[in-house]
Amino acid sequence: MGDELRRIRETCTDLGGAKMAVRLGWHPSKVTNIEKGKARASEIDLVQFLTACDKDIDFFEDFRRRYQNAFEEYVVQVHDDLRTLAFAESTAKVITSYTPGGVPGLFQTPEYADALYRLGGFVAEERIPNLVRFRVERQAILRRHQPPTCLFYVHEVRHEALDVRVRVRGPCRLVVAAAG
Repeated sequence: MGDELRRIRETCTDLGGAKMAVRLGWHPSKVTNIEKGKARASEIDLVQFLTACDKDIDFFEDFRRRYQNAFEEYVVQVHDDLRTLAFAESTAKVITSYTPGGVPGLFQTPEYADALYRLGGFVAEERIPNLVRFRVERQAILRRHQPPTCLFYVHEVRHEALDVRVRVRGPCRLVVAAAG
């Protein structure tokens, strides 16, 4: 799988591994390790990598079918809705959102996301670490050389069990409206 990812990068972009890492907002060693098969790529990683190579969701689904056994061993799979969201975020130039009941996922700290999943009670506890990791991996788009411009509107978030911290990076604005 790693060899094919390297081939796709080399044939579909004019980027070396280090420049690809900058485009993705990743550490350069992450690209190298994924392409050499030394690191496990999540579906979010693969979505971001393939969209940086101008591949669409149909290409991704075909790629996933061809490497089905590799995915079972190396990739923790995500729900289709999250994969679709990651594709949309990876290709977006502008992201605008209104969130009435919490901090947007692109700004959540791992601790906040973990607490949110645990308090919600809708997810099996053993799945929480991977879900938190996916949320944090999605934030790589904000570290890109040319990240999307983001504008998020949220109501004031008050929850005594959650320490509300957000990360605002790149050309992003977070507008918090006080609850009335």
